[in-house]
Amino acid sequence: MDIRELIRNVAAKVCAASVCLLVLPSCSRNWLYEDEGDCSVYYRLRFRYDMNLKWADAFASEVSSVHLYAFDQSGVLVWQREEQIDPSTAEDYSMLLDLPSGDYRLLAWCGLRNDGEREESFSVPEALVGETRIEQLQCALNRRYDESGAYSKERLYRLFHGTLDVSLPSDENGGSYDYTMYLTKNTNHIRVILHHLSGEDVDVNQFDFRIEDENGLMAHDNGLLKDENITYRPWKMQNGEAGLGKDEPRAIIHVKGAIADLTVGRMMEAHREKMFLTITDREGKTVARVPVIDHALLAKDYYEEEYNRTMDDQEFLDREDDYVMTFFLDENNKWISSYILIHSWRVVLSNVEIE
Repeated sequence: MDIRELIRNVAAKVCAASVCLLVLPSCSRNWLYEDEGDCSVYYRLRFRYDMNLKWADAFASEVSSVHLYAFDQSGVLVWQREEQIDPSTAEDYSMLLDLPSGDYRLLAWCGLRNDGEREESFSVPEALVGETRIEQLQCALNRRYDESGAYSKERLYRLFHGTLDVSLPSDENGGSYDYTMYLTKNTNHIRVILHHLSGEDVDVNQFDFRIEDENGLMAHDNGLLKDENITYRPWKMQNGEAGLGKDEPRAIIHVKGAIADLTVGRMMEAHREKMFLTITDREGKTVARVPVIDHALLAKDYYEEEYNRTMDDQEFLDREDDYVMTFFLDENNKWISSYILIHSWRVVLSNVEIE
């Protein structure tokens, strides 16, 4: 073989080897290019809770744990994961989706596990991969029972719900894909305050407070399922003092008001006729009976004007989670049925049940 034929053979082999390298996936050539990094595919899910009246993400400060479930297109569970949220890293929290490429529906119940200081407020059924269907992932209030029926008198842990449909791509060259799930808060704090316009003290121990509704069972889509009536009782009652002007503008007196704090489950516009606040005296006489949803919605117009945003009734109920309702007595120790404060706005009542 002469030198020219030898050169031609070597050149042909080099060309063939080059073609083989070109058709190999980039991840198969890492032995040649170690600096190219990992070719694995990563899917990460982030969470956002901005369904509030500040329109700002409060996930890091409010959410304590995440239970995430992935269902295939037929609605059967294929994967699940539970994680506690570390407050020190909550701002950058995301959950790795250890799933193959494909189409999934993700469902999250957040806040089922908390600090362990008291009994958990909500629970979901045990989920089994390959068996549990999405419709079975309902969330129930952990209630108690006595002679009057089902009740809750706890300061409920914050509960959140979210769903998201995702299509996880296949990428032979590796990569990282981020998705965001938006959450809705399902718990609400209601503070009831009783004041006497005459300046007389009001003793909280002379009254009973309760809120009733059938809202203790939530479906996988966060709608309310048929449930028994639940009585929410105060988890805290106290006497509070407030300075009130009397006679002269500079004359300030300090009077005691009765304060009761209650936490309730999800408030739904469809339950206008079911959710009622009832105040009775120690003799059992009804002092006031007020439809909670109707009164909660009275503040909606203010927030729409304040933030230049339009909301339907359910969106407002989902965004607001803290209510203050103030009732007043007149000089004759009678309830002024036409004078109630919702937050700091005076409300003139009409077509509501109140005594």
